[in-house]
This record gives sequence, structure tokens and C-alpha cells, in this order.
Amino acid sequence: MLVLLGTCMRYFLNIRTKDSLIPDPEGDEFSDTDVLFEHAKKVIADLERDYPGDTQDETAIVPIALEVVDELGELVFRLPVNQYNRL
Repeated sequence: MLVLLGTCMRYFLNIRTKDSLIPDPEGDEFSDTDVLFEHAKKVIADLERDYPGDTQDETAIVPIALEVVDELGELVFRLPVNQYNRL
């Protein structure tokens, strides 16, 4: 990826559930993909903490992955929410 010095790109951290995609409507700017990846790992940890995988509620949001796209809509990477991928 080409990133000019002093510029940031906007990335969107969308949450993939079993049945749908919850889009990140605003996104965030990051100076490079290393910083973005570290932020995404923190978001995954928050998802794993905030959405316990042992729920029996069929209407509960169950995140299975974080899909990160750039401002052009291109997939940059996809990180699984580990506790749900063990099922």
C-alpha cells in the first residue's frame, strides 16, 4: 500500500456476525497498518469481553470477526473473534 508521509488513511472496523455485517459508520484515521492492526486487536479483546459466548439468547449479537476495510471499501484484513470460532 502506498501511503504518503504525513497523511493518514481512514479505515472502517466492521463487525461480522453469524447473520450480518454491522458497519462502522465513521471509521478512524491511522498513520499506517501496523497502528491499525494494534488497534484492531484491542477492539477484538473488547468484543470478547463484552459479548460472552455462552449466551442462550437467540437475538443476541454474536460477533465472529472484525473486518477492516479502507476508505475505498477494500478488505485490508479480517480478524476472528476467537471465542466464537471455537464453537
